[in-house]
Amino acid sequence: MNIIEKTYNWKGSLKNRTSTKRIILHHAESKSCTADDIHSWHLANGWAGIGYHFFVRKDGSIYRGRPEGVVGSHAKGSNSDSIGICFEGSYMTETMGQTQINAGRELVSYLKKKYGISKVQKHKDVCSTNCPGTNFPFDQIVNGTVITTPTSTSASQPASNAKTTGTYEVTASDLSVRTGPGTGYRRKRHDELTKDGQKHDKDKDGCLERGTRVTVYEWKNGWARTPSGWLSGDYLKKV
Repeated sequence: MNIIEKTYNWKGSLKNRTSTKRIILHHAESKSCTADDIHSWHLANGWAGIGYHFFVRKDGSIYRGRPEGVVGSHAKGSNSDSIGICFEGSYMTETMGQTQINAGRELVSYLKKKYGISKVQKHKDVCSTNCPGTNFPFDQIVNGTVITTPTSTSASQPASNAKTTGTYEVTASDLSVRTGPGTGYRRKRHDELTKDGQKHDKDKDGCLERGTRVTVYEWKNGWARTPSGWLSGDYLKKV
């Protein structure tokens, strides 16, 4: 598991947490946002900065928020003994993709083992809120429950999301380009992308912007190999 380290400008001091007894899960209530966006929002609230300890993006990238050992600001009355994890998305209306579910499951499992804890809660379990949303796949992330739905496709025509080679369009706001087919592989640097890929990496952070068209040469475990690198198939649309 790769946790992307971030540097934030904190307002005021952060207090060390003396115990870790649980994990509390949240959604950002925004269909597209970054850890830096959340940091800005929480500063505007008058807080020290981003209140979550981890932020899981739709492409499976996991970002560090607050230092793991300090008190968070994510669940009023429950911050002193908890780790807060936020998921990009608005899961009152959206459905989470498998790539993000897998990343969240891996992170939760890692933290449970690290701290010797088993208690994982939703934000709404401890506060008066609908967070992390009625569509949030809590059981899949926490208990590894796999939900399958029957599908049927015509023999004469492939499904619209069939994994075929060809031209695809990026549907996420910032889609990480990785060195291999999975979140366990590091994100590529800007200078490792093709010249065309660099044109669509506006923030120079190894991510392609929404609307970028890429050629897919190969599929592996739901990931697509493109000239610049591997992309999550959850955020590619055949064109």
